[in-house]
Amino acid sequence: MKRIIYMIPLFLLFAACGNFLDYKDKDKLIPNELSQYSELIMGELTQKMVSNTCYNLLVMSDDYGTFVPSWIGPDTRDERLDYQSWYIWAKESQITYDGSELIDPAWGEFYHKILMCNIIEKDVNAYEDDYDGMKYRLLGEVQALRAMSYWYLVNMYGEPWRSAEQAKTAMGVPINRETSIKDKLYTREPLAKVYELMETDLINALQNLEKGEKKNTIFRPNKDLVRLFLSRIYLEQKRYDDVITVCNELLEETEHEIIPYSEMVEYADAEKPMINKNSKSLIFSWLNRDALPGSGAVYSTGRYAPAEDLVASMSSDDVRKKSNVVWDGNYHRIVKFKAFESGCESMNYRIEEVYFNRAEAYIEKGEWQLGMKDVNEIYSKRVEDGVLKADNAERARLQLRAEKRRELCFEDMRWFDIRRWGLEVEHKYYNFSMDKTFITYVLEAESPNYVLPLPLDVQRRNFQIEQPKRIEVKKK
Repeated sequence: MKRIIYMIPLFLLFAACGNFLDYKDKDKLIPNELSQYSELIMGELTQKMVSNTCYNLLVMSDDYGTFVPSWIGPDTRDERLDYQSWYIWAKESQITYDGSELIDPAWGEFYHKILMCNIIEKDVNAYEDDYDGMKYRLLGEVQALRAMSYWYLVNMYGEPWRSAEQAKTAMGVPINRETSIKDKLYTREPLAKVYELMETDLINALQNLEKGEKKNTIFRPNKDLVRLFLSRIYLEQKRYDDVITVCNELLEETEHEIIPYSEMVEYADAEKPMINKNSKSLIFSWLNRDALPGSGAVYSTGRYAPAEDLVASMSSDDVRKKSNVVWDGNYHRIVKFKAFESGCESMNYRIEEVYFNRAEAYIEKGEWQLGMKDVNEIYSKRVEDGVLKADNAERARLQLRAEKRRELCFEDMRWFDIRRWGLEVEHKYYNFSMDKTFITYVLEAESPNYVLPLPLDVQRRNFQIEQPKRIEVKKK
């Protein structure tokens, strides 16, 4: 089959371009059968290289600290500088230490995917029903990926959901329903409208994937993934009964399972990282990114590293604390995911999160004993036969949050939990000097800096879109 190339500029949402797809040159092929759309989804939506998309989320979270070598000489490098502004939650995080620009790529990448999903959905809908169910699978896949793209956008550039009433007027993100690039500027929709769109897409995706052909692979959206994201948006909306229902449905049908302790102990082998394509825990994998910040192994560099309090929060008999399971204690590098050895893409979703989501819903409903049972389903497989205990809802809430942080560290999730729970975070930034002095930056609870600044190129191009109001963070 011919290679399919379907190219769309990343500035799609805020720039003018007419006669989209009217022009066809010799290097481009417009798909004309369903199997070609299947290839297009893989090549353009799931496996396409997205550079450093969402790495700012890792650096802003409390999963990361900074490391400086004990001896600093003329050849010692400081690799923290490009992301320093993100690490300290600067008012304008895209201006680096030397005044240059490091534009956040996530906005363009996810809106590009949304437009592609719109186009593919329209084209695929035009086909008659197929006996093999490919049409319904493709529709389910693009609806799931579109909802996921909006989820990242609204949880990066929109306000956190606090209540149904607040969401009616709170700042969301633009909604693009076009199937071609239009010469117009987009404005933000209220938060509630974006959540309504995501839920509709996910419910439609679930129905279509149930009717469509089945693909037993972590590289294509599936029903488990759709239900996982439904549980995320229901949790954010505080619809706890809906969270429990959708998690129950997922766990009743799924073939995925929590990584067992017997498998975890094998990750001491540096060539078998915890996140890998053969793990029965892994639900879905997408987005080909560059190496993780802090994954380097050079002694003589200043770099981002696992946070000291995260390391300290794991007991000595916690298998995740063993060298080469989550991080390498000698090199202060992250090894939980390794691009070549993992055999999967860079952003991954595991069955463990489903247990955490259901546990949180139980706890917030007051059924904290059931919540702790779910938490211990995971913890008992990290500390052999270990049990976390709580005697009230508040203690259960703290245990859940701490264990979720330990289990899902460096997997893009922690920043979303910080802003959803309204947490205060501190970052120590060690100076690149022999005395290792440091400044502590404080992201206060409910900070306006939970909302990321729009990419600088978008700010310059679209004067109609509302800009978030960010502040200078406190130092101490």
